[in-house]
Amino acid sequence: MIRLIVDSTFGVSEKYAKDNKIEVVNLKMILDGQIYEEGFEDTWDAFYEKMKNSKSFPKTSQPSPQDFMDAIDRIYKEDENAEILILTIANSLSGTINSATIAANSYPNKRIVAHDTQNATTCCRLLTEEVVDLINKGISFDEILEKLPTIENALKIQFVPDSMDALKRGGRIGTLSAALASILKIKPLFKFANGKVTITKKVLGLSKAITDAVLELPKKLKKLCICYIYDRVNVPMIAEKLKTMLGLTNVEEVKLEPVFGVHVGIGAVGLASLEEY
Repeated sequence: MIRLIVDSTFGVSEKYAKDNKIEVVNLKMILDGQIYEEGFEDTWDAFYEKMKNSKSFPKTSQPSPQDFMDAIDRIYKEDENAEILILTIANSLSGTINSATIAANSYPNKRIVAHDTQNATTCCRLLTEEVVDLINKGISFDEILEKLPTIENALKIQFVPDSMDALKRGGRIGTLSAALASILKIKPLFKFANGKVTITKKVLGLSKAITDAVLELPKKLKKLCICYIYDRVNVPMIAEKLKTMLGLTNVEEVKLEPVFGVHVGIGAVGLASLEEY
């Protein structure tokens, strides 16, 4: 049987993980001297509240090889012949793949592959759902490995930060750029795809940024999610634009996990998409 291990940044729900026998390995956040495991969505608001009320800037920490080995051992206790695929957040954002690879290589006589998805957050969750569908269809382990790059290339997330503070403090942008954006009320539209963060647009105001994000969506969508970090106040505006511009209704809303939130900041919003492939 094929089994999956993913890291917590994928944002899969506890129920989905349980129903599909997925092991989830936690990244950690460090704030005011305390360590918090990312966990599942029901724990995120408590951390975000602490983050919002703290004067300190949180840091994040990748799992250890032992964390992945513990997940592998849990699977082998249930099925000693399992073929295991470990999926992780993009190496350009976290060294999690390194820990996963060390763990996989610690079982030389087992079929374990650690794979860098080159994606992040909800895109990783969408990838997981596609892989689960392939497993349920009886697709072989090797065939799934062959299909992964095609699925990954069809994924992207676009996001607009509420402010530039988190990106500045995390070293993603310079102090001067952040200050100018704040003063001029410029909203950069970021895209993360194929392991790279790029700024696709710089516009005045959130509404225009979201309009541009909608225009940047693939023509043939397989899946689409409205994403937000803790504060969903702008979600209805995004839903309305999707309705008026593309005729899309009932688009899934997804709260993003704290590791992404630490680096992008509370209040950011965006769109995660999977193109037909």
